[in-house]
Amino acid sequence: MPNIIVRTTVVLFLLLLVGCAQQRIEQNQTVYTAPVNQKTASSRILTQSTQKAEQPKKRLVIFRSNKADASSEPFVHAQDIWQRLRNGMILKDYYNHPGITRQVEWFSNNQTYIDRVMERAEPYLYYIVEQLESNDMPLELALLPVVESAYDPFAYSNSHASGLWQFIPDTGSRFGLRRDWWYDGRRDPVESTDAAISYLSYLYDYFDQDWLLALAAYNCGEGNVRRAMEKNRQRGKPTDFWSLQLPRETRAYVPQLLAISSVVFDPAAHKIALPEISNNPYFDIVEVPDQLDLSKAAQLASMDSGELHRLNAGYSHSVTHPDGPHRILLPIDHASSFKVALSKTPREQWAPIKQHVVKAGDTLSGIAKKHQVTVSQLRKQNRLKSDLLRIGQHIKIPGSGVEKPLAANSRRYQVKQGDSLWKIAETQQVSIKELAKWNNLNVKEPLKLGQVLNLEVETDGTPSQKKLKYRVRRGDSLYRIANKFDLTVNEILEWNNLNSKHLLKPGQQLTLFIDVLRI
Repeated sequence: MPNIIVRTTVVLFLLLLVGCAQQRIEQNQTVYTAPVNQKTASSRILTQSTQKAEQPKKRLVIFRSNKADASSEPFVHAQDIWQRLRNGMILKDYYNHPGITRQVEWFSNNQTYIDRVMERAEPYLYYIVEQLESNDMPLELALLPVVESAYDPFAYSNSHASGLWQFIPDTGSRFGLRRDWWYDGRRDPVESTDAAISYLSYLYDYFDQDWLLALAAYNCGEGNVRRAMEKNRQRGKPTDFWSLQLPRETRAYVPQLLAISSVVFDPAAHKIALPEISNNPYFDIVEVPDQLDLSKAAQLASMDSGELHRLNAGYSHSVTHPDGPHRILLPIDHASSFKVALSKTPREQWAPIKQHVVKAGDTLSGIAKKHQVTVSQLRKQNRLKSDLLRIGQHIKIPGSGVEKPLAANSRRYQVKQGDSLWKIAETQQVSIKELAKWNNLNVKEPLKLGQVLNLEVETDGTPSQKKLKYRVRRGDSLYRIANKFDLTVNEILEWNNLNSKHLLKPGQQLTLFIDVLRI
């Protein structure tokens, strides 16, 4: 009997020790639920299988809180966006490739540039990382806008690429980006990100699940990459990215992405400091039931209008599209107060309405064309049952009529005896073209005594105004270039110190200052 008691006591004591040890282990673990695929991102890049990825499902993932260094324990709970990026990077095998040495050195020696571009990236990073993760894609792609646009939603190139992801018009249309007078989806951070993910996914599958070839094709087109691969096959050479003869820009483009990814993965090794960016949503997508002026939205949200316009860069005329759907992006901490303020604001105050007084010869289609709206929009705005108009009738025009998204101070001028458009434009230091546009004037018609004109003074450094280097092509003329970028010939002459008799030569480089919202 005593032996039984002793043995029982020993067993209970051992069980107690095991229980305490298990409790200490559990206390040193963090439980985190993350959406993952059965086929992980790392296996996707390595496998050559063409099977479709399975649907995402929840899996319980346990991370050690007493982690080692990033290289030995890369998957740690992400408290900021940078650690989350590192957790999802799968192209690390290329970070030490000799082909990216020069690009790595450049990023490592340009802390000021890193500061500037990452500050611009902050509003968009969380959304982009979320979308990439949900599509089982490498999180290095969240840094692609650093290379494409320096994270500027108003970025524009002389090949007519626009927005964070630098879509050209044809490719944008191919992947569903709407583009008209009111709106350009290439500049919309949400729509362009979704389109970029669709395009990159397509290229990844097209090039047998090779991300470097997909990235090269994103830059120069799948046709160019395919032809370069075919040439190498015919010569018995490898067809990987590093072996292909691609355009010079593309040969630098892929290494640039790998280089900035390498720096973000281990900034301390490159003596770079990354700004603190939390792993939380920056903006909320707010649906509104009708057309809304962005300046009014900024006022209702009690926020800086410049920040709101950058978040909603897709809208070209400071107002949402007349046809909808109507939605804007707002910083998370402003969204709730905006919704309350909007609900208390009469709908007729949401978007200032211009008026057109019908004159002899006017038609509804003619008025629509003049004001860049559709006939159906005019019918809806004015509750018209037919296209018949009467002289003197007031027609409401959808939209605010604001041409510049960051026009600062609006002033008024009352026409006096002896005034003319030319005289007012000269004294107020604006152009006749702008004065006529802001007030919907016909420059050939005389002004009326007492007439009130709007004078808009633009702020310096408008984000939508970009300096562009344009290389003259065969067949170009000053008039053709001016028309292409919505400029005047005199502006081009002045910026480039030329005279009207100057003959352009193919290859000649011109400096242009363009407003990307007007082209």
